[in-house]
Amino acid sequence: MNWQSLLLALVALTGATALRGNVSPSPLFTDHAVLQRDAVVPIWGAADPAEKISVSFAGQRVETTADQAGEWTVNLAALSANVSGALVITGKNTVTLQDVVAGDVWLCSGQSNMARTVNRVENAAAEIAAATEPAIRHYYVPLHASPEPQSDRSLKSNWEVASPQTVGNFTAVGYFFAREIYRQLGVPIGIIHSSWGGTLIQPWMPLTAFQTYPGYKEMLERKQADIAAWPERRIKLDAELKAWETESAAAKAAGRPEPVKPWNPGPPDSGPLMPSQIYNGMIHPLVHYRIRGALWYQGEANAGSGSAGATDYTDLQSRLIIGWREAWSIGDFPFYFAQLPNWDNPKDSTHRSWAFFREGQAGTLTTVNTGMAVLIDIGDSADIHPKNKQDVGRRLALIALADTYGKKVIAHGPVLRTAKTEGDSIRVTFNFTDNGLIARGGVSLNGFEIAAADGIFVPANANIEGNDIIARNPQVPSPAFLRYAWANDPPVTLFNGAGLPAMPFRTDKLTK
Repeated sequence: MNWQSLLLALVALTGATALRGNVSPSPLFTDHAVLQRDAVVPIWGAADPAEKISVSFAGQRVETTADQAGEWTVNLAALSANVSGALVITGKNTVTLQDVVAGDVWLCSGQSNMARTVNRVENAAAEIAAATEPAIRHYYVPLHASPEPQSDRSLKSNWEVASPQTVGNFTAVGYFFAREIYRQLGVPIGIIHSSWGGTLIQPWMPLTAFQTYPGYKEMLERKQADIAAWPERRIKLDAELKAWETESAAAKAAGRPEPVKPWNPGPPDSGPLMPSQIYNGMIHPLVHYRIRGALWYQGEANAGSGSAGATDYTDLQSRLIIGWREAWSIGDFPFYFAQLPNWDNPKDSTHRSWAFFREGQAGTLTTVNTGMAVLIDIGDSADIHPKNKQDVGRRLALIALADTYGKKVIAHGPVLRTAKTEGDSIRVTFNFTDNGLIARGGVSLNGFEIAAADGIFVPANANIEGNDIIARNPQVPSPAFLRYAWANDPPVTLFNGAGLPAMPFRTDKLTK
């Protein structure tokens, strides 16, 4: 070997040794990271096998040795809120992460309404210009579906501080939630944003939680049938899309509304449509990162199958919550979710599929440490993606302030408690009538329907009596059932004095 070859070999060897010797933290730990306060905080990463590692932060210094796979973990003792500084990781080299702070970390997940960013909401320009909240930090999880659970090493992202330059790409629901919590508590808030538009709940569930689901075998059989039928469906879909393009162009030219575009879900065996594959790629990599709780806004892709589908969703969402909690192994952390808002679904001839689905979502409240934000008044009749995400974040924050942080705030609108027939009327009572029941927009209450035992519903005249509602209709002298806001896009008139809407309800389910 000549000297040039020897030199190149030595350089290559030195470089390889340096590469193997570089201690590195998990990709979840970057500059501006938020560490969960008031709890033991794991910090982990990679190094050479048997390499000695030390981690220093806020006066703590913890040492460990990498295992034979080159993996290491240390635990920082509980940190007080607002403690900040450099997180220094030292092995054969040193990695210094700047501007790390202790606060509360919330996972924000779901489909497109959680994915909707601040630059696409009401008053976006003003919201972005006013986003000088350096205590609010955001970590985006890239879209990734996988047949096998992935480690955090699959993540390629970093923590960003809220500013006019960055906040436009934050999850809007998560940002407005974080802003409200920070303004009330003065505690830094970290948002880990992991969502994917148009996705069902099934791909977000751990396989261990899904395999015991009663419909698991049948779902897999349907999936196989869909895969087999896809080539023929694809041909038909292509024809429908071409026809839609022609009709859409003609409608635009004539000044008419565009027809609804045919939905193209893609091949049924693609990752985002397969059970557990989004969990594997976008939730499992996060499970060692200490969090305070989770926010969930999903369901549009599962809605539409009536009462049976609603009951099914109650089971699925409960399994998801339990599965996530088991994966994190930190107990029953708070799980707060958004109930679907009003929307006039043009494909639903019954005009009620979302009403049943909202009931299915509410059924999940029997799972411990959960809460639901009612959004029935802030949707958009013509848009499945309403732009008012400020109130979504605020209502989720009110629940967290009350239930997680123990603050004396009014967090819920009226919720049905009892229903009793009184002659030709039905009297209903409510929980959460804080500051009294009110009819928004005037004296009249709309959106109530009444029925006899035959279940044929007609509009009801409803009036407020104290904290009760009395409903009747002369056509129904012997009423048995009452419904309120029981439609995809119903009139919404009943609120409490705190300005929060009543949860939609039906009493006919109470007898079945």
